Amino acid sequence: MAEERHDTSPLDNTVNAAIQTAKQAKQVADGIKNAKNAAKGAQAAYSTATAAGGSVAGSTIGTAIAGPLGTVVGFLVTNKTFQKVVAAIMAAILLFLFIIVNFIGILFSYLGFMDANSFANEAQSKELAAIRSRIEQVLEVEAYQTELLSIISQEHDMKLQEIQADYQAKYREHKLTIVDEYETRLKDNLSYYVGILLMQKWDSTTRKSFLGYSGGLDMNLDTDLSSPYDAFFEEAANTYNVPVALLIAMGKVESNFDPNVVSGAGAIGIMQLMPGTAASLGVTDPYDPRQNIMGGAKYVAELMEMFQGYENALELVIAGYNAGPQAVINAGYQIPPYTETQNHVKKVMGYIQILEQPSGTGSSSDTEGSPEELEKSYQLLKNAVTEYVPQFFSWSVSNTGEQSSVKTVYYVITEAGKTEITKETYLTLKESGQNVQMEEQEVGEKTVEYTLALLLSSQLSQNGNKYEYKYVLDQGTFELVLRVLQIMQDGVDALKEAIFSLFSWTDFVTGGGVDDSLIGNIDVTGDKIRYDTVENCVKEVTYFNQTEEPWASLPYGTSNVGAAGCGPTSLAIVISTFTGQNVTPEITKTFAEQNGEYVPNVGTSHSFVKNAATHWGLTCERVGKDRMDYVVESLKEGKLVVEICEAYTITGGSSGHFIVLTGVTTDGHITIADCASRERTGKLYSVETIKSYGRDLSEGAFWIIGK
Repeated sequence: MAEERHDTSPLDNTVNAAIQTAKQAKQVADGIKNAKNAAKGAQAAYSTATAAGGSVAGSTIGTAIAGPLGTVVGFLVTNKTFQKVVAAIMAAILLFLFIIVNFIGILFSYLGFMDANSFANEAQSKELAAIRSRIEQVLEVEAYQTELLSIISQEHDMKLQEIQADYQAKYREHKLTIVDEYETRLKDNLSYYVGILLMQKWDSTTRKSFLGYSGGLDMNLDTDLSSPYDAFFEEAANTYNVPVALLIAMGKVESNFDPNVVSGAGAIGIMQLMPGTAASLGVTDPYDPRQNIMGGAKYVAELMEMFQGYENALELVIAGYNAGPQAVINAGYQIPPYTETQNHVKKVMGYIQILEQPSGTGSSSDTEGSPEELEKSYQLLKNAVTEYVPQFFSWSVSNTGEQSSVKTVYYVITEAGKTEITKETYLTLKESGQNVQMEEQEVGEKTVEYTLALLLSSQLSQNGNKYEYKYVLDQGTFELVLRVLQIMQDGVDALKEAIFSLFSWTDFVTGGGVDDSLIGNIDVTGDKIRYDTVENCVKEVTYFNQTEEPWASLPYGTSNVGAAGCGPTSLAIVISTFTGQNVTPEITKTFAEQNGEYVPNVGTSHSFVKNAATHWGLTCERVGKDRMDYVVESLKEGKLVVEICEAYTITGGSSGHFIVLTGVTTDGHITIADCASRERTGKLYSVETIKSYGRDLSEGAFWIIGK
């Protein structure tokens, strides 16, 4: 009898088989990636052939396309072998999609989760623990703690004053008792209660930002930083006096240590040297690993000398290597506002952190405890506490009654009878020999009890078996899942910790009151966005996104539209919607530049909004946060409202941001067009939330614009 083997479980085999199948399907899909349009055309041609008859359709299609190519296409679409090839391609695509959308369930089953509900419960608990820990980190800074407790104490004291006023008006003759849950519950458990509040109120992006996680669905790191060229990296580091961790991290991100790779721009090898740059660095063969690494290290050394003395010198070196040193200088010795460069810097820095960790793991951000990251977390926490503290407490009369008590009464006896005196007088008269008397009497006393109640939840909401795994349709997420599986040799527990740190629990499940999609209920995939709002609101806006091309890379003052163009882009949305003209972000940003509305290294002037609206024949009125009712009524009358948001609010970032308010739903929520995020555009916001986002400006945070 053959010896039984117990190397892998049936589930291991299932997972491994699924991985291999997925990889094979992906290879097929990658192979046909550039032929998708042709496949679609062939499919359409085949449909025509079926409808009109094979030979006739082939002739018709050949005539329509014309020339020898038309003849070939006409033959192919009527050829059964070609039809089978097309069918096989379509089947491969469908198989790949099927594996992608079902793989999350397979992965989490391997991790020991019975179903989506068990995953959600454990992941929520882990995330709550991380948020509580982060809150406690913030509270360890005395200045932060003082400010946050002051905000809460002010609200608490205001409620106590309301209780005193009610007591004086209604129960003055009663003995007062106050049950204060601020003292008994919240004070010693602040991180717990506030942590649950943040879980309930914040979306996954804000929670990740608060925790200091640099990763996310687009995170592209793994822990495999070994290569056959480690000796060359060490030699280059010693030769040019640059950190070896920096060179290895750059080699990983630039080429994944592939000496033969050539980019679309023509950059060659492990350190991705352009031919001209390679020649200037003395590299005669850029495909040679040693020469390539030595050349890259020499260039890094030149950049380090150029940017030494700057606090963010390391990031500037990486950015300069990617975008060129002049781009860094033009950006004011900051990382240039190019999405590719910013992501490149994050990846390289992430790998450097992995290399410098003693454990060699990189499941969470190592910068999360830095003063800069802690300051960011504090600002997010402060804004949340300020916004939601009115919801912390409530008070009520919890009990009224009457109680009996024994009262000692003191008298002096005279010819006129007994006269009640104080205890002190009684003692004095008694000592001097006067006729005094002491009696104990039972008396009734009215009482009133107020409760200052804590309204914050004491536990995460339990939604029963309402969760389901999401269909993960984007290839980037799926490829990350595959990479996660490839490092499973570290063990299930390590993998679970990585999953909990890298993702928010809402990334993989729907249901139970969770926001079920990134877009929400509003379709924001096109350039015309329709809103289900009350009768007279604007129903459709012309949408532009500043972070998307062709707008993102357009120069705007000392920056570009992608980084600093929210003002012009928001006005492009408003003006195009109202006028019916195609007034693009390029047109509005040019207007801002020509009229001095761009403030160098700051952004768009607040005067730009009214000036631009007036220039295109629209009315504009600016109001403050104290007139939210008027803002809402204006939206209901068919106007649009531009709002300037405070830092660390809607974007979670350190800069202010312009958005457009578009209307009001039947249940009183505000719809928006956020020119920097289709995700945020797809969500609904309460009036109070929109109000809290606005800047506290004497001139006002809202511009009401109409025809």
